[in-house]
Amino acid sequence: MDEILKTRVKDLCTKIRSGQIKSIEIVKACFKRIKEIDPKVKAFLKLNEEHSLKQAAQIDGKIKTGAECGSLEGVPIGIKDNIMIKGESMTSASKYLENYISPYDAAVIEKLKEAGAIFVGRTNMDEFAMGGSTETSAYQKTANPWNIDYIPGGSSGGSAAAVSSGMVPFALGSDTGGSIRQPAGFCGIVGYKPSYGLISRYGACALASSFDQIGVFSKTVKDAFVLTSVIAGGDYRDPVCETGEQTDYACGIYNPDILKTVRIGIPKQLSNYKADEEITKYFGEAVNKLKLKGVAAVEIDIPAYKYVPALYEVIMCAEVSANIATFDGIRYGYRSSNGRNLNDEYAKSRAESLGYEVKKRILFGTYVLGAKNYYRCYHQAQRVRTLLINQITDAYKKCDFIFSPATLQMPVKFGEKLSEECDIFLTAANLAGLPGITVPCSFTSSGMPMGVHFMGSRFSDAKLFQITDAFERISGFDINKYPNL
Repeated sequence: MDEILKTRVKDLCTKIRSGQIKSIEIVKACFKRIKEIDPKVKAFLKLNEEHSLKQAAQIDGKIKTGAECGSLEGVPIGIKDNIMIKGESMTSASKYLENYISPYDAAVIEKLKEAGAIFVGRTNMDEFAMGGSTETSAYQKTANPWNIDYIPGGSSGGSAAAVSSGMVPFALGSDTGGSIRQPAGFCGIVGYKPSYGLISRYGACALASSFDQIGVFSKTVKDAFVLTSVIAGGDYRDPVCETGEQTDYACGIYNPDILKTVRIGIPKQLSNYKADEEITKYFGEAVNKLKLKGVAAVEIDIPAYKYVPALYEVIMCAEVSANIATFDGIRYGYRSSNGRNLNDEYAKSRAESLGYEVKKRILFGTYVLGAKNYYRCYHQAQRVRTLLINQITDAYKKCDFIFSPATLQMPVKFGEKLSEECDIFLTAANLAGLPGITVPCSFTSSGMPMGVHFMGSRFSDAKLFQITDAFERISGFDINKYPNL
């Protein structure tokens, strides 16, 4: 593996702007790495090699003249295939959108273009982000770089695998119920989901609108906050995107005494669920490492955690049903040639182009929104969601951050299923609109990485970066170790 690919993003930016490293050298190294290992991993659905090399050459020429540069000028990045880039295809890993060309840029893409980032290619995902293994993609299954017989997690498995294996320095994903943080934990990298409303969702293909957030994959917490500083901020086109001013997430990031002022909450409910033995062991070690640095660990009680899987299933599927209603085969996307009338054409266009997982969620969502079931299912779920949010809010009176394993299971082999409780502590952050970061903490006896999860109160993202950066420095995890592919 080319050493240039092990350079952290902040250092890459500095060296590119100073002329120490040329952008074209980095881009060439990325594509060389992709050609060597992506046939095994299958992280990318589409590559932009010719355009990327041309853009890198232009950036190097621009820097040579002393022109002003963007904060990510010349740095390569992978983009999950449900985020729009004007003039490019966006399939959401579905046959339905196979020939769809984005008519505009997503808000995060506008900001990345302004910052000078280079879009290397489109990363694989579960179809319409519905899944937790990247097996429901209509095109290919992405493998975990640490063991290609195992899943990388999902739905943003392509982005996680690309960063973990060193194909790109960082990547964008989307997180609806843990879809960034779960694969980050499985692949041994940092995965960050922002507070609901911190980063604009404009131009991202909607799954469940009250959960969805665009977020970041990177090798380190520092790289995550560099990218977040670029893409965060208010956007009038997304009605829930509340923050108007850019925040310097690097502020105070290197505070060596930060851990002495922190209280972490360990959910009492952890003991209610069966976790893999090694996850329990290494999570306990992580808690002890934090305590040794002055962190106060307290037990918190959130009884409504037991409702999280059911809450997520009911509300998410209801919102899926509403959002996918626009996919009728008439205005855009796959259109069946077998329809006998208008309604038949709607039905056949969906039946012929959508996968099993998508159809299952649409059907269940339509059921819970039906006249006979709305108050019994959907309305009741929203009431219990409020109960969960209130209990989490009360827990923050005792602690600053909630600390848990990223997942309760290690990755499984293709075709095997994860338990419905596996991502329970990740999904709670989506239900409550809170920020969460998965940080790798150890390798298991089988050589697979595992991660821990920090969840903060809403809009505590900057402080969350400070804490997780400090934990990263004491975790003992070797961030310079890459899969041997």
